[in-house]
Amino acid sequence: MVHNLTLVHALLALAAAASIYLVVRELRRTYVSQWRLFAPGAVAMVAATGLMLLQIGGGQARWPFAVALVAGVIIGIARGLMIDVHHDLYQPQIIISRAARISFLCVALAIGGCVAAEIAGAFASPALDKVRLWAALIAVVCAVAMLGRALMLTIRLHRHS
Repeated sequence: MVHNLTLVHALLALAAAASIYLVVRELRRTYVSQWRLFAPGAVAMVAATGLMLLQIGGGQARWPFAVALVAGVIIGIARGLMIDVHHDLYQPQIIISRAARISFLCVALAIGGCVAAEIAGAFASPALDKVRLWAALIAVVCAVAMLGRALMLTIRLHRHS
């Protein structure tokens, strides 16, 4: 059954691992540059796009992914509005509570779990098709929410500069 795994699955796993790594690095810092805000979401979006394209290529409808995209934007913007932003003399500082840090890490881990579900589903292809679809939808919501959060934080940081 290894024949169902492709190079795409390896790239998806690499993107999910990179996203988790970048989230952990971001959460350790007080000062976060713009590219560091967008890096975890961009890499997560690579994984989510790959999962989505595998599902669409397999014959799934596109409209659930559009709904997931809209839901992710709404969640990300709302999350970006909830995070405190403070400015000192040199650069803006993002104040993230412990609960928000844990939830951000959980979002990155969810993307990793979605990729793992896709890889596991490739072994038992017909039995886990619904799981693979839901994993792709959840990955799209999480990745877009990460990007929406980064976009809203960037807007808020520039508004006060």
